[in-house]
Amino acid sequence: MLINLGRKIKILQTGIIENSSCPNCSHKNGLNFSIYGGYVNIIIVPTFPIRRTIIVECNNCKKTYKLGELPAEIKDKFKVQYKKNPVKTPIWQYSGSFILIAILSFAIYTGIQAKKLEKEYIQNPLIGDVYLLNNDGHYTTLKVKSVLNDNVTIYINDLEVSNYSGIDKINVDENYNQIQSYTKQNLKELFDKNVIYQINRD
Repeated sequence: MLINLGRKIKILQTGIIENSSCPNCSHKNGLNFSIYGGYVNIIIVPTFPIRRTIIVECNNCKKTYKLGELPAEIKDKFKVQYKKNPVKTPIWQYSGSFILIAILSFAIYTGIQAKKLEKEYIQNPLIGDVYLLNNDGHYTTLKVKSVLNDNVTIYINDLEVSNYSGIDKINVDENYNQIQSYTKQNLKELFDKNVIYQINRD
């Protein structure tokens, strides 16, 4: 699955670094600065801001500098001047991040709740429960046929797959032709060891 990433960059602020001379031509009060910034977006949703770049150009000799390339005296003057009128990052530029955090939080919460239900399911099996098994990288399913007191009769799937993503394809009635008995404790031990890694109940 491809994620459509993009960037939006523009000039956020311009001005002149006051009382400074160009290191190249010594022209005074001719250092123009431009602050570039923007954000990364996923599809069309702004997700997080891009680190800002400050470019300085002499309006006399046209030489350009990154702020970090200028002498400390000029950088200090810029910082003092910038503190008086800083560029603020709009909160909406983080909106994609907030959405992603919300989705992730919901997925984690849903997973925790599902595990709580599965702990109840393994202790109280019902006819039709499907157990998804991972046996050393071999994936298959079991289905509950009947429950009598502590004894659980299980249909065993005839087939297995090498990847859990293909397990739904073999979970069909015609593949359940073998029967085996388990105790509830046996099943719980398999669940605790994560051999039974998921329980589906209609």
